[in-house]
Amino acid sequence: MESKLIGGLYFAGEIIDADAYTGGFNLQIAWSTAYAAGKAAAESVLYN
Repeated sequence: MESKLIGGLYFAGEIIDADAYTGGFNLQIAWSTAYAAGKAAAESVLYN
């Protein structure tokens, strides 16, 4: 979920523009990508 252009910039939720079959907001995608981005950001801080 980290930007390829700017290190330390992470994306989650609607900003990644994931298509969903619901035709609108998809809470599972929002929660899952927020978890993945948060975990990656925390690991980046801890190990760098």
